[in-house]
Amino acid sequence: MGIFPEDYNICVSTLVRLWISEGFIKLVKFKTLEDVAGEYLLDLIERSLVMISEKRSVGEIKACKIHDLLRDLLLCEVEKERFYLVNSRKLDCLPQSTVRRLSIHEKFLSGSEILSSSPSRSILNFRDKKYILPEVINSRFIRVLHMAKARPSVERALNLRYLNTCDSMSLHSIYKFRNLQTLHIQLYPFSFIYYSPNSIIPLDLPPEIWKMTQLRHVQLDATANLPDPPCAEIEGENSVIVLENLQTLSFINNFRCKVEVPKRIPNLKKLGIFYGKEPMDCGCYCLNNLVYLDKLEALKCILYWKSPSFLKNVKFPTLLKKLTLVSGIIPWEDMTIVGSLPNLQVLKLKRYACLGPEWEPNEGEFLQLKFLLLELFSLKYRRADSIHFPKLERLFIKDCRDLEEIPSGIGEITTLQSIEVYNSRDSLVTSAKQIQETQQSFGNDDFQVRIV
Repeated sequence: MGIFPEDYNICVSTLVRLWISEGFIKLVKFKTLEDVAGEYLLDLIERSLVMISEKRSVGEIKACKIHDLLRDLLLCEVEKERFYLVNSRKLDCLPQSTVRRLSIHEKFLSGSEILSSSPSRSILNFRDKKYILPEVINSRFIRVLHMAKARPSVERALNLRYLNTCDSMSLHSIYKFRNLQTLHIQLYPFSFIYYSPNSIIPLDLPPEIWKMTQLRHVQLDATANLPDPPCAEIEGENSVIVLENLQTLSFINNFRCKVEVPKRIPNLKKLGIFYGKEPMDCGCYCLNNLVYLDKLEALKCILYWKSPSFLKNVKFPTLLKKLTLVSGIIPWEDMTIVGSLPNLQVLKLKRYACLGPEWEPNEGEFLQLKFLLLELFSLKYRRADSIHFPKLERLFIKDCRDLEEIPSGIGEITTLQSIEVYNSRDSLVTSAKQIQETQQSFGNDDFQVRIV
């Protein structure tokens, strides 16, 4: 972990994927590599070697940091063992001895410098400025390239396991990387995808992606067209290639979940889908087949066309824990489909996700919901009390400029921990503070209200 810059906010998902790609994590029976890596990280946290710097909506660790003293100790040890070399302002040039792993923080390295240290197996670049790295890193020895701010040439890096870059051209050659486990292309921030969809030109994933059996995570901070799985050329089970390791796939443009798709990606846990053009019939996307993705835990769906029948054409898998809906203008009465999901813990409704000024949930729905985000411009009234969200812990309200107040019954939810209000009416802010008083009267002195 000392390879990250000083005071760096380390994204846990990135850290775990790097560990796996480096081969540091060994498979444990009945557990994924990601689960094992997560246990290692928790152990470091419990030993106070690593600090939690950011949490997700229901308490999972999103980012972490290490103490400066521990980082200095790690740097001395990894450089002493020639395990990793961290390039910073203190380093004028690379040593002539072999450097298997290189982390670039400050100083630009020329092609001849990197060549002299080859064969490097891992190169991580944390420079803020985007620049084109020399083609010399295009080596068959490279396994890990973390180049979120750079555009490396990788066509000959046939042993790549991990690729993080801002270069969309890398997609054209990924079919060559048969050992690739993580593909992360960072073109746009998520907020840009949410709020400026018309400015995004979809990328194209190659048909050969369906043959890349080592893939674990395909994260595109953009949108991409996913070709349909190829038809089996030979009859029989052995003719179908299954991507059993694939857990993350996001964001896919106009995703069509044909019956063959869940069979090819049976262990998918996270899916992001984007629909920018209105179809003649929502049924053509076959989203009723989502139910067969029975390992799916998190789904983000962005709809940039009015689709009052969208939810009626979707069948969600019962294991789904997190759902984000952006735009779509879905009628409130159809939200009962979402409310009936038995394991749903996180619900985020953004922009014009739902249509109508009033939302009144039904009793017996949202029984496991812990986090609710409302970012709805048209919502005026919300009828709810403690029986509607019995396990709610966090309520997040943003840009609900017409919403007059938070129902007082929400204040009677015994599990409630916090309310956050952004850019909303004064009357809504007042109701949030009244709920805080109610919670404090119950003895919940740790209850928090944040107003921005």
